[in-house]
Parts: sequence; C-alpha cells; structure tokens
Amino acid sequence: MPHSFTPTTEQSFAIAQAQKGQSFKVIAYAGTGKTTTLQLISDAMPNRRGMYLAFNKAIATEAQNKFHRNVDCRTFHSLAFRSVPRGVTDKLRLPRLSPSFIAKEYRLEPITLRRMMGGRYEKYVLMPSRLASLVANAVSYYCSTSSAYPAPRHIQAPSWLHPDDVTALQNHLYKAVERRWLESIDPNHQAGIGHDIYLKLWALSDPFIPADYVLFDEAQDADPLMLGILLKQRNTQVIYVGDAHQQIYAWRGAVNAMQQMPLPESRLTTSFRFGESIADVANRLLGALDENVPLLGNPDMKSSVVNKPHTKMRDAILCRTNARAMELLLSGLVQGDKVSLQADHARLNRFVDAASLLKQGKRVVDVPELAWFNSWHDVHEYCETNDGSDIKPLVKLVDDHGTDPLKKALAKITPIEQADYVISTAHKAKGLEWNRVHLEDDYQFKINGLEHKITDEELRLLYVACTRAKVSLNIHHIYDLIQQLKLKAPIQNKVSA
Repeated sequence: MPHSFTPTTEQSFAIAQAQKGQSFKVIAYAGTGKTTTLQLISDAMPNRRGMYLAFNKAIATEAQNKFHRNVDCRTFHSLAFRSVPRGVTDKLRLPRLSPSFIAKEYRLEPITLRRMMGGRYEKYVLMPSRLASLVANAVSYYCSTSSAYPAPRHIQAPSWLHPDDVTALQNHLYKAVERRWLESIDPNHQAGIGHDIYLKLWALSDPFIPADYVLFDEAQDADPLMLGILLKQRNTQVIYVGDAHQQIYAWRGAVNAMQQMPLPESRLTTSFRFGESIADVANRLLGALDENVPLLGNPDMKSSVVNKPHTKMRDAILCRTNARAMELLLSGLVQGDKVSLQADHARLNRFVDAASLLKQGKRVVDVPELAWFNSWHDVHEYCETNDGSDIKPLVKLVDDHGTDPLKKALAKITPIEQADYVISTAHKAKGLEWNRVHLEDDYQFKINGLEHKITDEELRLLYVACTRAKVSLNIHHIYDLIQQLKLKAPIQNKVSA
C-alpha cells in the first residue's frame, strides 16, 4: 500500500538516489524511520522486483506485511536453505561434535609451543581438546569469510604465541580443519552442523539473487561472506541500509559495511522516537566514536533524562549481560513484581532441563546444543569455541544460580503485554523501543578522576541502549561517564552549503 504522508527532505533525497538505479548506502540513526524510508523507496519503484534482506526471520516476516507484492522479504539463510541439498540441511538436527570428541576422532596429539609470559617466552603445551577448539573455530571463521576454501590462515592462534610458532601451529592443524569442513558438508557424515555451514556452501555456488534491487537491512552487521554475495550480483542495484554505530556483533565477524563500502550515501538523522534530551545523550556517545554528524531529536516530542536510583517508573531495564538480566528477574519475582524477560523462554527451559541431566551424569537427547556431551565439564570446554559462544551466557546462568531456582523463575515470567516492566539485554533490545528505560549497572567502563576508559564496542552498545527510550531515560549508572563525555568537544551540527 503506497504511503499518503509527505516524505521528509532526507527521505526524498534517499528516494531520488534509489531511482537512479545505482547502488548506494543509507546511514540511518536510531529511530529515524529507516523501515518507512525503505517502504517509500519500494513504493517509488512499483514495477521493479525488490528483495528485502534481513538477518532475522521474525523481522523478514513482519516486513512482508509492509512492502508491496513486488518485494520479497527474506533472510540470507532462507535463500541458502532452499538451494542447498537436503542431505546437508538435515544435519542441523544431528548432535554437534564436542572438542573432546574431535580430539579423539582426529587423533590430535599435544603440541609444545612458546608463549609470552612476563616479557619472555616459555614452553607451553596445547592439549588435544584445546587444539580441537582451534579446529572448530577455524571452520566457523572460514565460513564468515569470502574465501573459496579453508586455508591455514583461518586458524586463529592465541595472541600470546611466538610468531614462528603461529605458522607451525597453523600448518600442524590445517589437515584437521580441511577434514572438519569436508565432513560438515558431507550428507553421509553423522555429525550436526550450525547454520553457517549451509550458508557458506550456498555462497560458494555463486548464487544469483532474483531481484532488480536489494534492500539490505542492518548492513552494519554483515560479515565478508554476505558482502561477497551481494558484490557479485553484477546487474542488481544494492541499497545498504543501517547505522555504523549500531554495529554490536563484531564478535560474530561483522565488518561494518556502512563505513567500508565506497558508495554514495544519504543520511537519516532526525529521530521520530525521542526528543532533544535523549538525542543529546546519544550524541555524547557518538562524539566519543568520532562521529561529526549529530543525531537530531524529534522537535515535537518532550523527552527527559533522569539521574536517580531506580524507581518503579520504568517500562524496561536494559542490562549488558544475560546473567544480570536473570538476576534482576529473580529479585523482581522475590519482590512480587510482574516481570517479563525479552528472551526465548522455551529455549531457556529446555536448556536448564538438559543442564540438570548432564550435572547428574545423564545423557541428553532432545537439546542439540548439549546432546553429545558426556559431562558439564565438556560443556564448559565447548563454550570456549566460537561454536559455543551462543550458549556460554546460559551456562554461566546455570553455574551462578543452579537449575532449580532458574526453572522456578522461568515458570513465573509474565507475558510482555501484562508485565509491570520488561528486563532485556541491550543486544536483545536492538530494534525495540519503550517509553521509560532504565540502564543497569553492568556496562563496562572505568572512571579515574577526569579520565575515563571505554572501548568503542561498549560505546556502541550504550548508544543502542540509550536510543530505545521514547519519553524518559534513566542514566544513573552511567551518569559520570556521560558527564565526562560532555567535557569533550560536542558534535557540531554541520549545515551543508
């Protein structure tokens, strides 16, 4: 359905850019009407076939209801899943290999290397299961690159190794990495795979995306594999849309296409979500990230920034970690609050049940993440690999609280629409919004006098968290940091000539 309202000047510029038929990027700050702009772009090209690509199936499904029928809304994984042989995708249901199993199966032997300790190198033995983790990680890393075949360089050695030993280790493990990849794509090999395997296999087939133009949403989170696929679409216009400062998945291999792509750009800088006071906090964080174009608040919205210990006046509490979120859930339930958790409750429940069985020395069958582990110790080992990074926070929750209290807490979660407030992590909150937001106390930064230390990654996470608020934002736990950032030169509102 075409839109009846008048586009803003910035939206009109993006539409005109799209109509030229060339690839470009739309840099869209938090709450600046990105989805609406994409709809306006597709409405302006009603007779051309469009493909809207999202990372998340739920977002793609929701988008399908917003675009006209000439736009197909999909994820990269759904395009790949259709095209890869069934024998490979069926392996998603099989149990995964633990590092201990890989070490035994591949007959990996301990290797003695040199590591840096206290300014000098000393001998260090890498045990088979640690070597197996490096093998599993190498396959994962290869799958996120645009490389045609696994190579020794995909084995990411620990930073403390002697440079000469890095090469020796990569050469030593390369055959195992190659074998692990070939077994992953072999329909007859009975070991489970992750979604990255079939996506990589599809990318290697030089796929053609059936569209005249592609709207690539959240492009800042793309890895080299996805960018490689889009760059090979020779006669297809690709419109990369996103916010470089909302790139919070670097640990997954994201490379920030918004900054790297040498393409013409248009910007969406005025937020429809919140007023000037919240935009001001966001601009302190953006300034620390060396951004020089400010985010503008909605002049028609009154927002406030609050600095006081947590009050009952909140709709969402945003934490940095799952562990903190679960602790707040437990304490909220003790106080008799109706609390909701922005998480996959069913998955959490299944995981806690499986963890309980493993801790009792029993085998798990119906939870693929834990199905091939013999002990809780094996699970801990698996958590140190890239494959295991997605379950690591859950393992920590079980270790910190025990399975019984977690089960009881999960049973008492209130549905979101009936809750007094929602607890979420900043990562899970991305793309969402609430009237009144409180930031928790577990964000990572150090303040010493008039000096502060904070990583760019943490600044981006805080920018995402702060821009979820519409009416009020409680920054009590980061107030001192924001005050210090105010001492830096603020972003100047640059007016184009």
